[in-house]
Amino acid sequence: MNLDDIVTQLNRRKQRATYGVVAGLVGGLARGLMQGRPKNNFYSWVVAQTSRGESRRGWPSGYSSIEVHPDCLSDIRNSPDSFIDDSDMLSAWLQAGRPN
Repeated sequence: MNLDDIVTQLNRRKQRATYGVVAGLVGGLARGLMQGRPKNNFYSWVVAQTSRGESRRGWPSGYSSIEVHPDCLSDIRNSPDSFIDDSDMLSAWLQAGRPN
């Protein structure tokens, strides 16, 4: 799977996952994962694992509230720690969502 395939599943199933675990699956570093991609609702499901610099735990880095998908924003506010931060868990979650 590539980045857009993973984000499509996150977006469709309304689930956040960290930059690090997504980068681990697509190959690369978390820091450069979203380089060249717009800050928009679609990509807002990929979030920071920790708060540091411009990053806030559970939020997409550098996004304003209006750039975050409304359902993602609701999840951030109501369940701040409900994101996938383990690569095995993300792999299993992605496999479970694939049609047979």
